[in-house]
Amino acid sequence: MATPTPSTNTPQKHLAALSSPAPRSVPPINFDSPAVLNMLSEGGVGMGISMSGLGMSQLGLSASQMGRADEDERRRRLESIITMLKGKPGRVSAENITALCGKEGIVVDHEESTDKSNVTLTLVIGNEAMCDIAIAKGNVMSVKLELASDDDIFKDSVSRILYKSLKPPPGVNKINVTLDRFAHNLEKLLRMDKLSAENGGVPVYKAIFKVYNSLRKLFEHEKKMTLAIMDANTPNAGYKAEREVLCKKSGRPRMNAGTCLGLSLEYWMDRRHLIPKKPRESASIKGKEKMDVDSEAADEYSEDIDSDTNRIYSLTIECESSPSSMYTPIRIPDSWLSEAVEKAPDGPDADINNILLNTSQIDWLDPKPTYLEPVAPAGDHDSMNLGNAPGRLPNIRFVARFNPPLVVPWTEYVRITQNVGVEYNPQDLRATTFVGLAIRPGDVDPAMMGTAGGYTPEVRSERNVLVLDKDGKERQTTHANSLYVPKLEYARALESLPFSHPRQLVELLPTLRQYAFTTSLLQHTFVSKAPPPSPKQTSHASPLSPPLTPKETTPARPPLQLDLTLSYTAPSPRLTLQLPHPSSSTALPTDPAALLASLLATTTTTSSPITNRPALKVTLDVLPNADLYITEQNVVPPHADQGRDADVDMDRAHEADELVKQLARALDVCADLGVWGEWLRREVVRRDGGGGSAGR
Repeated sequence: MATPTPSTNTPQKHLAALSSPAPRSVPPINFDSPAVLNMLSEGGVGMGISMSGLGMSQLGLSASQMGRADEDERRRRLESIITMLKGKPGRVSAENITALCGKEGIVVDHEESTDKSNVTLTLVIGNEAMCDIAIAKGNVMSVKLELASDDDIFKDSVSRILYKSLKPPPGVNKINVTLDRFAHNLEKLLRMDKLSAENGGVPVYKAIFKVYNSLRKLFEHEKKMTLAIMDANTPNAGYKAEREVLCKKSGRPRMNAGTCLGLSLEYWMDRRHLIPKKPRESASIKGKEKMDVDSEAADEYSEDIDSDTNRIYSLTIECESSPSSMYTPIRIPDSWLSEAVEKAPDGPDADINNILLNTSQIDWLDPKPTYLEPVAPAGDHDSMNLGNAPGRLPNIRFVARFNPPLVVPWTEYVRITQNVGVEYNPQDLRATTFVGLAIRPGDVDPAMMGTAGGYTPEVRSERNVLVLDKDGKERQTTHANSLYVPKLEYARALESLPFSHPRQLVELLPTLRQYAFTTSLLQHTFVSKAPPPSPKQTSHASPLSPPLTPKETTPARPPLQLDLTLSYTAPSPRLTLQLPHPSSSTALPTDPAALLASLLATTTTTSSPITNRPALKVTLDVLPNADLYITEQNVVPPHADQGRDADVDMDRAHEADELVKQLARALDVCADLGVWGEWLRREVVRRDGGGGSAGR
């Protein structure tokens, strides 16, 4: 057999296959390969775990390939494959749904048509739920959930989510749709039913509904107050009011939002000022046309469809098992809020700060504990059974799961957990940083490197930014971004948080928004998103063909350097942005050697000098509720007439303050550091009378 000709185009990882002791006619097999698992899955029935009829030779295995592995080792490998296949729910089909339910202990009733082309599966999910799935010719036609409770809102929205989990997403062939999403949602329903059964039938669903109803009541009240202070002619007032409450007040509660099964409290949205061209018609002004947010049509928001633009940060409110002696158990009151929703500013129990600021305060209620009924009638024979005694508390607590997990400084992590009654454990301290958790999660965390001097290594990225040139035309420009964290600060990712009262979550939202906004800004700038390969990038050339000679192109202009410095210490993250002045005749090189050469050249020659204008620099703090406060800047020039006329000075000082606030509002609106940097350069050019080279 001829020896393969080496090629520079051959991937290095494929060369190891040439050294296999197996015969060339038998392709080597890798047990970790998804292709092999799919091959084995296709060979079976149902969930694809049957391997009957497959011998070792059919699997591509031979004695020479196995080396000196004995029979026990081969059995162990096969058992590991079978175990892995058993854990995969398989593709969407009536047989696989039945097999999945059998694995979870769910009773399934089949009803087939005469020609067996149509199948209706009835799933009995514990004692609380029943689900009907209609399948016609292999396609899921409908999903209908029935609950023991009479909450139609929850049933309809859960049915919609279960139906979506069984249908292919846009652009995906139905043959590639698996039961993974459906299995995840089914496991959630089973977990809630199991909690109810283990605690004497306590209605876990009802506990979640009561929290939702109270949070929804608070949301509608705050939305109404927000609309009241808006101009009657404000376009998209309903949208703006909703997003204002979502990002600045008590958040937006939604039941079964998007693809998330259960109650979600949404507390932050990226680019909330970006309103779709055709907003939902039901978003009305000042409540004249009440929006039916709980209907199936209103359940769909534009941000659910375009999640990349309007990314949502939310808390999924669930229940979990917890000893009642260790943590406050769940309560099921009629309401967590008073009828008035808010306390009067001058009420008898009003806070002094509310009196001074003439602001209202949420009038939360403190419900009584919810006790369980005895599991059996009391009698002499079980008088010593404390578990059957009346007055037991359920061993269940509320828990909020962060979606996505939120990175906060270590000191904030300790404060947040202590505020909800969780004891601080020093062993929870981990050598992790914001850069390692949020920016470069796949790399070694900078805190683990033992960096001398206690700083985080610089993070670099390049981004294409859409800008307007001096003629008002749109074009793409490249930014070379760098992030520097001068002080090594420990951070921790919040993934879940137990709570006993929804008031605790609402009080935490201003802090959570600080770090959600900071994370969003920096991830958008420094986290690379590899685009899917386009058809033009796919090459079908021979692997032995020489590389193509690139066409000669005009040299691209150097990227604009944006330098960011981050201080992540509580109580407020601080960002400092520095970028070249637009009046600089030549952009400074980003490479240190090239920068030194250019500086030396300007001292010895007079041709093409670099205009040494001071770089633009803005330092801002991200305050609670993601309010931005600029502490230092050189974009808005100071006035030199101070001290002559007090009235003039006051007017000019007020004008300067408003201009500085406008800089912060611009970042709040665009929520993009690259776009904001280009806007700052254009503002400098505009204030200088149109000179310089902004939008270069």
